Order: sequence, then structure tokens, then C-alpha cells
Amino acid sequence: MRTFIAMDVKDEGSIVNMLAVQREFLSLGFNAKPVSKEQLHFTLLFLGEVDPIILERVKERLSTIAFEPVKVAYKGIGVFPSIKHPRIIWVGVDPDAASRLTDIAREVEDRLKPLGFKSDKQFTPHITLLRVKEGGGSSSSSNNKNSMMIRARSRTTGTSARSMGDTLATTIRRYNDTCFGSDILDEIKLKKSELRQEGPVYTDIFSIKALHDG
Repeated sequence: MRTFIAMDVKDEGSIVNMLAVQREFLSLGFNAKPVSKEQLHFTLLFLGEVDPIILERVKERLSTIAFEPVKVAYKGIGVFPSIKHPRIIWVGVDPDAASRLTDIAREVEDRLKPLGFKSDKQFTPHITLLRVKEGGGSSSSSNNKNSMMIRARSRTTGTSARSMGDTLATTIRRYNDTCFGSDILDEIKLKKSELRQEGPVYTDIFSIKALHDG
């Protein structure tokens, strides 16, 4: 079973604002796949394929985590890995929330390390909005995976990848200080991911709630 650990975006107003940004990027001509509103989340740790027996031990270890609700301001737009070679367009958070979410992600990883789970990259709190598709045949060498370019369904014939990169950079700068809403994250979820032809489908299989006063 393919699994990961996450915290979902809950605030409806924030979700509406994020979807509006999705539509804007798509209207600019980027060949990208938007993430559905039901799938907007922070990935705390990707586990990959997990045996059912190990999965029960994962649940046991997650249930020992105690954390307080995290107040989040959804703020700014970013890309991975770079403006020149974007694969992911994402929404960030305010510095305080980023620190809290990083602490939670670190604790999740620490609890699961004895089971052999470890992140392969530094945690950066973000919500994926769009996954940019690779531009087939854009490189002189088919083996150069890093030479991805953005394919654009542009209204202007002959629009280059460079001009689309400039458009991306300009749009991101415009949203640099934009707040898309606020939220309170109070649940860590273990999710199953099923890869289907129409895209991944996520299903909650276990969760733990934050500590609340009273």
C-alpha cells in the first residue's frame, strides 16, 4: 500500500482563493495539472509502499505523538525546483507556522525512523497547487532530464519557454506578500495513495487529533 503522512487544508475560504490562483496560472498557458480541492495538503513524510503489518506499527507510533493545533496563514507562491525548470507550483505559509510544521514533521520522522522511514529531502512546508508537465522533445539530448521546458498552449504562436519563465517569475513576485487565508491545523493523517489513470486518489486510513485546552 502506497502511503504518506499529511495535514489537510481545511479553511474553505483559503481553498477558494488557492483555486483562483490555479485558474490564473492555467489561463497563462502553462501545461500543468491542477490539484483538486480535496487533495490540498502538507506532506509531512512520504512512506511509499508499506506492508500491512508494518502499517499497524506506523499507526501505533503515530498515536504517541502529542501536538498542539497550528495556526497557519497561507502566504506567497513558490516553485520547485526552480523558475527555469518548474515542476511544482505551490503555496507557502507564514514563518511561525513554517517553524511549527517543521517541528511536527521532524517528530513524525523521529517516531518512524526505527521502522526504517526517513525523508530523502529537507522539509519545506508547502501546498502543491499545480504539477507542471514535462515538455517532450525540447532537448537536443533525450537523456538530459534536467533540460525540461514548459510547453505552453499560448495564444501567441511561437511563445518561447524563456518568455513563459518570465511570466511565471512575474506572477510569483506579484503574489509574494499575498495572504490567501488562515487556518487551524489540528489533525495528522495517514493516507493511502492509489495511482489511477485520471490521477492519484487519496484515502484517510488513520488520524490523530491535536491537544486542545479543556
